[in-house]
Amino acid sequence: MADRTTALAVDLGSSSGRIIAGSLEGSRISQVEVHRFTHGAEFRDGYLCWDLDLIWREVVAGLKKALEQFPDAISVSVDTWGVDWVPLDDQGRRLTPGRAYRDERTDRSLEAFRAKLPDDRAWELTGIAPATINSANQMFAFLMEEPDLAARTEQILFLPDYFTLLLSGQRRWSRSIASTSGLCNPGASDWASEVFESLGVSRSWVGELSPEHDVVGPCIVQGLEQVTVVRAGAHDTACAVHALPRDETQESYFLSCGSWSVLGVLRDEPLMTADAYALGLTNEARGDHGVRPLFNITGLWILQECQRQWGADGMEADIVHLVEQATDAESLGLLIDPDEPQYAAPGDMVARVREALILQGAPLEMSQGQVVRAILESLAHRYARGIADLTALTGTRGAQLNMTAGGSRNTLLCELTARALQVPVVAGPAEASTLGSLLAQFEIMGHLSPLERNDVIAASATSIRYEP
Repeated sequence: MADRTTALAVDLGSSSGRIIAGSLEGSRISQVEVHRFTHGAEFRDGYLCWDLDLIWREVVAGLKKALEQFPDAISVSVDTWGVDWVPLDDQGRRLTPGRAYRDERTDRSLEAFRAKLPDDRAWELTGIAPATINSANQMFAFLMEEPDLAARTEQILFLPDYFTLLLSGQRRWSRSIASTSGLCNPGASDWASEVFESLGVSRSWVGELSPEHDVVGPCIVQGLEQVTVVRAGAHDTACAVHALPRDETQESYFLSCGSWSVLGVLRDEPLMTADAYALGLTNEARGDHGVRPLFNITGLWILQECQRQWGADGMEADIVHLVEQATDAESLGLLIDPDEPQYAAPGDMVARVREALILQGAPLEMSQGQVVRAILESLAHRYARGIADLTALTGTRGAQLNMTAGGSRNTLLCELTARALQVPVVAGPAEASTLGSLLAQFEIMGHLSPLERNDVIAASATSIRYEP
């Protein structure tokens, strides 16, 4: 390995974006956050939309800052959240601002969607749990509600592939992000033609589905020409699991704990049983050849919405202080079900949580700490149920749960989860999506062997083990 090699990870979440510079020296990767920005979905012309122009400006600004600090950077890769996409006209111009997956247009069109593609058939064709947020549902709603724009659409690109296009001028349909769409066959080796035909979505909207961990081409953005654009994992969770040490002799269970909780297992083939369908399992692709059978669970979004509301009301909203209060608070001994649709929608989350607890016998007056503790206990209970379901589906109990993303910094949540699962929880790396992107970039560019990955992860990432 060279003395020092640097790669740049563009990691875009649904509330913030980051540009991370990662330098490989010896067998250790050090990460520096060069740029961070916030963004959010807002209503525009009646639809909930992302400000993709803002995101792009911030990405370019962050990458230029990164090159000023790290002139030796050799590559860049973009990852984002799943399911969202943009339509392009015959000149390659974006036709909409970028609709957000929480927009209600898919609720309005759901009955018509199911008439053309029933849930059980959608599962058989794709291995993806039916959900209104899926790209397939979004495209069907686009056809129904915006037929003029749909008629002008030449192709669509998923968000990380769209930003890769802006960086490189090259169009790609990356396997890991496409696998979240409900448009691919189980395991995402190809598109599911019957889904396109059933919904009336033009197959010409997408090009060839291609594997990742490859070179796209030189960057075409002025001032960034020195870096090579690569695909190190288009989906953020695909990047995150690439940063988890893997013991091939054991089942590798993981939890990416952010606004969404992504709870799954690393496998070579999708899990496509009747029980898997009944449990709501979804099979998404990794950045490499494998798959991630998983449950998408409404996660820390519930607490984040409570924080937002408390902050607007002038109450305590800092997560560190709230967790401290929850740690000291007496448990109510009551739980909410994060799977209920009311907890996935924006709005008065505090009232929803309180009402659900009161209906079970909680006192009318509850402290913020008690509410937070009830949310965290509910999430831990849901994780335990998910692990039990995965164990039944795989036939093998995991020796531990690898927990990543922001929730891995929440000591109380980690402790509650270990207690609920009755297996150890290994928390970290917290920045798994960027570490996974950097690892893959160094592998793609020939500076790191996949055989060295576990050792580099161990040297680069901090983890804490929580016993039951």
